[in-house]
Amino acid sequence: MKNITLWVSDGVSLAFSTKIIAFPKPRYALMFENGMKINGIGDSMAVNSVNNFTLYFYKTTVNQIKYGTYYLHINNTFGETTVNVNVQPQSELFKSPHKINRLCYTS
Repeated sequence: MKNITLWVSDGVSLAFSTKIIAFPKPRYALMFENGMKINGIGDSMAVNSVNNFTLYFYKTTVNQIKYGTYYLHINNTFGETTVNVNVQPQSELFKSPHKINRLCYTS
């Protein structure tokens, strides 16, 4: 099982992609932990070359999505895999740009 971790801020868009090598063309679903399909997140699949695909996922505003772990289930007639997609809130400290003031004292 693979993992994708996304750090996002409320009120901004969310977008991520992942590449897949598969034959035949895979089916996919981004789901909650309970197996329910997620509504409100757009998706598309691009064919890059023979047996090479890129899945794209996007949501215009993140404040409507819950943070947590989601599952990207990918399968075709020859097999299946599940990717954990961890959506985490971005810490105020790591938002860009930001200013940090430091004071150093010596004696």
